Amino acid sequence: MADQTKKPDLWTPRSVDDTQKIYADWADTYEADVGALNYATPDRIAQALLSVGADTSAPILDFGCGTGLGGIALSHAGFGMIDGTDISENMLQHARAKTVYRSLKLGTPGEVGVERKQYDIIVAIGVVSLGAAPPEMLAALMDVLPQGGLLAFSYNDPTLGNPDYIAALDAIVTSGTATVLFREHGPHLSSQVTGSDVIVLRRQ
Repeated sequence: MADQTKKPDLWTPRSVDDTQKIYADWADTYEADVGALNYATPDRIAQALLSVGADTSAPILDFGCGTGLGGIALSHAGFGMIDGTDISENMLQHARAKTVYRSLKLGTPGEVGVERKQYDIIVAIGVVSLGAAPPEMLAALMDVLPQGGLLAFSYNDPTLGNPDYIAALDAIVTSGTATVLFREHGPHLSSQVTGSDVIVLRRQ
């Protein structure tokens, strides 16, 4: 599940039911819509992982995979063991048409839905953000990683302006749970919409 792009007021807190409806209704046109806005974050996250020396043969979870754009970016970067999960069955139907995923499953809102230490790398592209997963999901994702595991995610500009999401990230770092290996602001969607920080954390 990546960021909403149809109108800025979608980057606001909402119920899980409303979020699922948005993506169910959007699934068929999602890739065309974000493609028209030069959706850059999936490739930026894949390249950030390579820049910090991520093992391309390690199992990787594309959390909130949506229609599979993140999986395609990871595959193009050389990652070969990619699983995906999303809370929208409509989005997953499009991801299943891709050939880059080893497995895909429907997730439960508010849960990571995998065993601890099952994945060495987790990516969450536009998932932990205003209007999507809440700030506490960041700690939940970190909690299932093994020591040395990597969490790569993005905060779009509206999310960077929200103190709750910033506090969630700061708490993970200042507590010593993880260290920041990479952080860079850059294009997310076209400049008329929003940029994003791409961040890679290593579990300590």
